[in-house]
Amino acid sequence: MQAKFRQFIEQHFSEMTRDLSALVSIPSVKGEPLPGKPFGEGPAKALETMLALAEKYGFHTQNHENYVGTIDLDPTLPTTLAVLCHLDVVPAGTGWKTPPFSMMTSGGKMYGRGVIDNKGPSIAVLYAMRAIRECKIPITQNVRFIVGTDEENGSSDLAYYKKKEALPPRIFTPDAEYPLINIEKGMIRGAFKTSAESVGEKTILKASGGTVINAVPELASAMVKGFKPSELQPFAAKFPKLSFEFSKNDDDTVNVLAKGTGAHASTPHLGNNAVAGLCEFLSLLDTDDETSSAFERIAKSFAYGDGEGATLGIDEKDEESGILTAVFSILDYSDGEIKGKFDCRFPVSDNLENIKAKFDTALKFRGITLTEINGVEPHKVDADTEFVETLLSVYREATGFLGAPIAVGGGTYVHEIDGGVAFGAEFPGEKNNMHGAGECFSTLSFRKNTLIFAEAISRLCK
Repeated sequence: MQAKFRQFIEQHFSEMTRDLSALVSIPSVKGEPLPGKPFGEGPAKALETMLALAEKYGFHTQNHENYVGTIDLDPTLPTTLAVLCHLDVVPAGTGWKTPPFSMMTSGGKMYGRGVIDNKGPSIAVLYAMRAIRECKIPITQNVRFIVGTDEENGSSDLAYYKKKEALPPRIFTPDAEYPLINIEKGMIRGAFKTSAESVGEKTILKASGGTVINAVPELASAMVKGFKPSELQPFAAKFPKLSFEFSKNDDDTVNVLAKGTGAHASTPHLGNNAVAGLCEFLSLLDTDDETSSAFERIAKSFAYGDGEGATLGIDEKDEESGILTAVFSILDYSDGEIKGKFDCRFPVSDNLENIKAKFDTALKFRGITLTEINGVEPHKVDADTEFVETLLSVYREATGFLGAPIAVGGGTYVHEIDGGVAFGAEFPGEKNNMHGAGECFSTLSFRKNTLIFAEAISRLCK
């Protein structure tokens, strides 16, 4: 079948790129809810465009109130497989050398917001289904292509759909990487606070850092009073991997800026936490009130350089999914109160309630109040199932690489779907700048993904 599929893909590749370009041109960033459009104009328009394409190619479609759309290969057959993609995207951000919402191709790569996450894989799935039908590959089971519009902001689209429709027993999403992800750590996000009244002549007035809860913060700042920059420099020297800048104001205050390196919260070892570093720096200051001791309580809980929860006493690991990670990601100190937020990814051998209790105990011990905590349990699909083995065999045949299931700290679109796995669309070693400036998808990978999806669907639905 691979030869037939390859021929189909080459014959229709200009159509594939045309359709992808049409999707990329829609800035489907989540917006304010509108009547009949729960995530705003952009996501609804992207879904409408995708379903119109599918209808044009002869598929049965249904729009579920602009939360998700469904595209069936053959609705007269029992539905035993679903493929899950999303059409919403993160904001364009800055630093682009090409227009983010106008797809451009250069050097064998397509550039534009969403080309890899997840509009390109969506078009690849659609054309894989076209290839199966137009090449007249016999199937006895239906595949349902589920296209969502809120993956980037919590997957409420999928939660809505699951209340209305039962999901088939086998689901994969090309919203991550190859070879295949069958294990995802549990995830917890939490918030805390502790008092820190600024009443001294030598004191810490305010501090802040971090922008999103699921990232290692690269910048943090503070304002102190009663200290000269020359007095602060020796403390900064204790953090050679951080960059500190000091600027004196006219009112005997000094601004402090700490610069580190950002990273995803699931991989804190790849970053350098400016928030944790700043808190430890502030804890070293000899204030004549309790502000420095308040920051010391924070610093001893979320120590600079500790991305594994050791100073909280929650560090652990297992063979299947690896180490627990814990990142102090957002800081806000003002009006006598330090507030913070954190992100934790924990191994499949533990559970949500146990980790919550550990955080509560550890923070209480240092006089810090846990104000909010929520999360999801770990996700695991056995590697020896026929479903997983079939997907891996398709990947191996298409790429020539052995490939084995992998465990990740990040969550995918199937994290809360029993039996769901992530399969594609990034190949090992690719750099597609997902969520960043210059997001791209090579034309070769676009073709190969389409081939892999066609092979996988046809085998699973034969």
